[in-house]
Amino acid sequence: GVQMALKVLRDYYSEGSFLQQPATSTHSKSSSAGGSIISILEVAESDFSKMLTEVREDEAEAQTKYDEMMEENKLETTTKSGGVKYKTQEIGQLEKAVAENKDSRDGVSEELDAVLEYLSKLNDQCIAKPEPYEERKRRREAELEGLKNALDILEGEAIGFLSVKAVRRHT
Repeated sequence: GVQMALKVLRDYYSEGSFLQQPATSTHSKSSSAGGSIISILEVAESDFSKMLTEVREDEAEAQTKYDEMMEENKLETTTKSGGVKYKTQEIGQLEKAVAENKDSRDGVSEELDAVLEYLSKLNDQCIAKPEPYEERKRRREAELEGLKNALDILEGEAIGFLSVKAVRRHT
């Protein structure tokens, strides 16, 4: 748009480009004002061109960064998808191992319960339990009573044996 305006103004202010207007024209060309307008438009065109070049460079750089980022994202997505596939397989294997180990644990638990029950029975049979004091005292008193009875019997027999022996000697 600025280039087109410059072309029109240059054509207008240049000599002989338009047909000569009749002398009754109400205005006249001011070449100095036209020159300043043209110079302002040329500066604007230069600025627009410079900004357009910068914008295009920025856009190209942004597009390059975007393309790189999309490539990285694509690679990451592929990598993570593979990871998900591997992890899914691993989950299946672990679930299978858990089920097998649970069955094995149940069997071992039953076996352990049976062994502990058997051990309890053996402990009841094999481990000597201390008797209470009253029971030991009662047994000792009964034993002492029995020994006293035995002593009395033996003393009575010894007297009877000695008297039988003494009678035999005298005869």
